Amino acid sequence: MAPSMAFSRCLTKQQLPLLFRSSKVSPSQSLAPPLHALFSTQIVGEKPILVRDFIHSALYDPRHGYFSQQSGAVGVLERSIKFNQLEGRKAYMKHLDDIYKQSDISWFTPVELFKPWYAHGIAEAIMRTTNLSVPLKIYEIGGGSGTCAKGILDYIKLNAPERVYNSMTY
Repeated sequence: MAPSMAFSRCLTKQQLPLLFRSSKVSPSQSLAPPLHALFSTQIVGEKPILVRDFIHSALYDPRHGYFSQQSGAVGVLERSIKFNQLEGRKAYMKHLDDIYKQSDISWFTPVELFKPWYAHGIAEAIMRTTNLSVPLKIYEIGGGSGTCAKGILDYIKLNAPERVYNSMTY
């Protein structure tokens, strides 16, 4: 069966606009991506599969998983991006492309790309929504490099009462 036939059988004409966010797409148009772009048969085969098993395979399978390559999974930028020196989105995207080409990293987290501002935003939200009269406890889940923790701690040290920083645990 041709991929376009299988695709049009999977989705109705009413569902296609939802998928493509356009009301001008119909099953007969060539805008539909090939079936293998939507559902990798190399991962799931012909049998039904649980979503958790699909995600695990897509990420960790030694043959085709995202993290099966030998590159480092999450990168650390040596220095912050100087956004005030970039002239718009196109310049940012080119700069980001250059960063990825120069490294052997699968991806950089938003915390890395927008450091220290991303972590400062999180810290500001913490300070606005927490009761600062009791010792602050922050739990961070993640196997990163500590960039987020450093940014949050630096912000709280500079912007919260001294007793908050001195009594908190991270």
